[in-house]
Amino acid sequence: MRRLITVLISLLMVIPTLAADGNKVLKMVEERLIGKLAPRDTHAIMLMSIVDPKGGKKFREMEVWEKNNPQGDDWRVMKFRKPADVRGVGFLVLSDDQMYLYLPEFHRIRRIASHTKKESFMGSDFSYDDMGTSGFSRYYNAKLLEEKPHQYVLLLTLKPGARKPYGKIKMWVSKESMLPVRMELYSKSGELVKISEQKAKKIGKYWIPVKIKMTSVKKGSYTVLEMKNIKLDQGISKRIFTKRFLKRRVK
Repeated sequence: MRRLITVLISLLMVIPTLAADGNKVLKMVEERLIGKLAPRDTHAIMLMSIVDPKGGKKFREMEVWEKNNPQGDDWRVMKFRKPADVRGVGFLVLSDDQMYLYLPEFHRIRRIASHTKKESFMGSDFSYDDMGTSGFSRYYNAKLLEEKPHQYVLLLTLKPGARKPYGKIKMWVSKESMLPVRMELYSKSGELVKISEQKAKKIGKYWIPVKIKMTSVKKGSYTVLEMKNIKLDQGISKRIFTKRFLKRRVK
């Protein structure tokens, strides 16, 4: 009996340690995604492939600029270049609550309202919220579920009052890159809704996510985003991350 009590006490003592370690791992992930260990800025070509449940495919090409802001949200601009029906469409992210979509056909910029952030981004399996740059720890608490030889497995649970579409996220983190390699995204009712699979590449001193596959579980469709011609730390001007630039004609 005494031995059983000792074992139970030991298990109870481990639980808060795992929770603390989970948040520590998540902070290390964010340092490489949006923190001090991330590039100061990024310029790249992004290829988007949308595959429907029947195997039909749509391809799109964008030019992307990102600027790191370790004290706040990163900034991002995406300008569609191909095909012709989406050419000139622009997307600007300044914070989690400041997202703008430029539609050249109507010559207008539309702010993405909070209640529409769950909607599909340009017909893809990514939502507007998925395309944000605000990180995880602001909205989620992390618990370390398992430590494998080459990976950490985290469970992220939504903080009270946080406005995010996913109630919990199961995340696999590579020990080599300290970036996610897989995420299972669950609704607030506990249903698995999406699966994100990511590949990273070391460029210079940075580990960069270069390919992301987002699968919609119910629909059976998926979208792949792939980064090409990546240039880092180019000293990108702040003037690019403006509504005025969003309206500029695509070269």
